[in-house]
Amino acid sequence: MNATGKCRWPRVLADLDSGHPGPTLIVSGGIHGNEPAGVLAALEVTKALGERGLQRGRLVALVGNRSALGRGCRYVERDLNRRWFPDEIAELRERDPAEDTVEDREQRELLERIEPLLAGDRPAIFIDLHSTSGGGPPFVCGADTLRNLDVAAALPLPMILGLEEIIVGSMLGYLCNLGHSGLAIEGGQHDDPLTSRRHASCIWLILHKLSMAQLGETKLEHHRRLLEDACEGLPGFVEIRHRHVVETEDEFVMKPGFTGFEPVEMGEVVAEDQRGPIEAPESGRMLLPRYQGQGEDGFFVTRDFPEWRLHLSAFMRRLRLDLLAPLLPGVRRDPDHPDQLFTDRPSLSPLTSEMLALWGYRRRVVEGDRLVITRRRGDGPVDPFDPLRS
Repeated sequence: MNATGKCRWPRVLADLDSGHPGPTLIVSGGIHGNEPAGVLAALEVTKALGERGLQRGRLVALVGNRSALGRGCRYVERDLNRRWFPDEIAELRERDPAEDTVEDREQRELLERIEPLLAGDRPAIFIDLHSTSGGGPPFVCGADTLRNLDVAAALPLPMILGLEEIIVGSMLGYLCNLGHSGLAIEGGQHDDPLTSRRHASCIWLILHKLSMAQLGETKLEHHRRLLEDACEGLPGFVEIRHRHVVETEDEFVMKPGFTGFEPVEMGEVVAEDQRGPIEAPESGRMLLPRYQGQGEDGFFVTRDFPEWRLHLSAFMRRLRLDLLAPLLPGVRRDPDHPDQLFTDRPSLSPLTSEMLALWGYRRRVVEGDRLVITRRRGDGPVDPFDPLRS
């Protein structure tokens, strides 16, 4: 935040085009105004690339909520990363801009910058950079698709499965639902100087993975080591098991001292609100404990996800075994939506739930009398000749 409360960064930090065929990598930071580390990292990397140039493709770095960044708060009137729904975006387009709230204007400007980047024939990859109010190591998350997992493999960070399916209305989720690839990277605590350095290392490693910028072994080792040191002893993959949603009137207070990936026991008191103590519903690891006054996510509980299950999941998807989903008890496929299943039962059996998750069907929503289960659009085998691949 500066003395005037105005953001010192432009909407477009950099737009670098190599002039050669390749993917479009879109890096965004600061969609929450108390998370400037991603903006600083993108500025550092694009400045260095402006001097040496890209080898292929195009790199665009965007600033998210400029109004909130200028004030140093998560958001001004509403969370800019929670209302990216097609129907609400359609209403925004039809509405008179003079009626916009602060975040409406921010969202409108972001759409104006992003949509032209999706109009060409280049594949698009989105990297959204975040930080946390509580301490803890960095991690990466994204929709559970083979292409996202392929890009995430460039980063020696724990991968969170299921977070993007639980948090609805995010910018990244909206763009991935259009068929693009995207990852969110949590670099560390908001004010920790290491956070922006970790973000920068992630950008460099992804650029190298996509053959957009080649790094020598010394620099590759430097960036990998910086991230590996922050995650030593942590599992490679975890999956979300519980999300505690906070309402404005809850008076939610997290118990002090929790950090990301810290073990918690079932029944352990982890927070409290106006109704009393809040206990962990099962044993696992704490994720994203809320130590800030804004935001609807109180905390998450995860469990370790064995790597062999991830390999099994990828193998099953490549064989298109998800075509067998209607053979599971009570499960039917929506004929109008190939990535959507439904059941007339209010819940799934544990075996059915596990099987659908292995096939990438992680999002569950109750619609009337039925449970709808979906996966992200475009979750198919990764083509070895895909231009995303190095």
